[in-house]
Amino acid sequence: MEAAFERITPNWLQRAFVYTGSVGTGFRVFRYRLAQDGEAKTVHAATYSNLCYDKAEDVEKRDFAWDDDGVAELRAWLQENYEAYLARQRA
Repeated sequence: MEAAFERITPNWLQRAFVYTGSVGTGFRVFRYRLAQDGEAKTVHAATYSNLCYDKAEDVEKRDFAWDDDGVAELRAWLQENYEAYLARQRA
């Protein structure tokens, strides 16, 4: 699993209301955005590439429970989307 995804835990998510991260360099960058919803105990996740979140045309979104099981699913989803992104870049 990508190291950037491995460090995500329920406690780690408390570092910012909205967290953006990326993996890659130059024009081949996989980006992700994690936003807290404290009332619903949910993390709103999105993946996209190369542009800012507001302008990206390839945004994929999914919500996850803000607990150990939900965050494990979140990490797996990020890894899956990252691998799909890499496959598209190679094609």
